[in-house]
Amino acid sequence: MKFIVLAALFACAMAMPQRMVMPRLPASVIMKGKYQLIPSNRIVGGTVVEPNSLPFQISLQRRSALGSYSQSCGGSILDANVIIDAAHCVRGVDATILRVVAGEHSLRTDSGLEQNRGVASFKIHEDYRPLTFENDISLLFLDAPLDLSVPSAQAIFLPPPTEEFDPASGLMLTVSGWGTTSSGGIISDELRRVEVPVVSDADCNAAYGGTADAPAVFPSMICAGDTSNGGIDSCQGDSGGPLFVLPLDGNAAEARQVGIVSWGQGCALAAYPGVYTQVSYFLDWIATNRV
Repeated sequence: MKFIVLAALFACAMAMPQRMVMPRLPASVIMKGKYQLIPSNRIVGGTVVEPNSLPFQISLQRRSALGSYSQSCGGSILDANVIIDAAHCVRGVDATILRVVAGEHSLRTDSGLEQNRGVASFKIHEDYRPLTFENDISLLFLDAPLDLSVPSAQAIFLPPPTEEFDPASGLMLTVSGWGTTSSGGIISDELRRVEVPVVSDADCNAAYGGTADAPAVFPSMICAGDTSNGGIDSCQGDSGGPLFVLPLDGNAAEARQVGIVSWGQGCALAAYPGVYTQVSYFLDWIATNRV
């Protein structure tokens, strides 16, 4: 049945005059019928950041058969040897084709601040479920330590163990990455950021057709986006990157990671917030597996 549904969606997309793309959703949500095909020209809001002003952000890249590297996902520096990322970014991937680039800003232009590291291995959460995106978290272990004594590469802080799991609805968080600036569009050359408000789990679950008995959004996820007007969101290529809170003075060196870019319906649609892995639920898992 799954393949019949996906084939029907593809046929509908091909028949429409405007280019449409599949939503970036877990299969379980698509199978519930809570989706729509997405026009590819919806621009995601946000701005290009000052170069290296988010020093915890990394670019996760994949090597092609020809030996060139291309942007795949985001990620965050946990310490000199470990990157925190999404499970779906590395599931089924050979670690030897992955490269982590810290100190990156422009994907096309070298600044001299980039630090390239191979991925020696990675750990995916043992209960990661691709059909629902539950436990969408992984740790990447580098083949050589990063130099974190420079301003362009710094570790991000995690939430304290005493922090309440669910931030209040409306709290403004920041998400960053090189992902596409429209659903189905092209990767951004320069690192971008956008501020998004937290959406309650209940409202987000209802948006994606979930119920109490069969949720689409689980307690270990957090949602953020503008549900009134849309236009601001993470998008394809931002996966695995950080959703974070900045201190009042905006000092990125004190940023704390709240979420990991995971999934959503298209990009920046008003009725469908972006869904993120909620880092505070996985502090024990991170502590156990980072060493």
